[in-house]
Amino acid sequence: MNRMKTIYTKEYCDFIQALCLERKRLGLSQLEVANLMGMTQSDISKIESSERRIDIYELKLLLNIYRVQSNEKLKRFVEVFFELIQ
Repeated sequence: MNRMKTIYTKEYCDFIQALCLERKRLGLSQLEVANLMGMTQSDISKIESSERRIDIYELKLLLNIYRVQSNEKLKRFVEVFFELIQ
């Protein structure tokens, strides 16, 4: 059975795109985000281009960097993505 990898699903790609847009909205470069996360700029680029999957701890760090608690639009997007609210 050939099953598409989840990293290529529309839902996952939309989520990563939202994170990428948020980084840009905050005026952060991939390098700045990478430095804050202890990663390389290449790692961030690969995540944003769906060449590399983001793990749950990296997601937690990103959401903190992007100030999810004070950003209602991003917070709602995350809640809907994880089906925490309908």
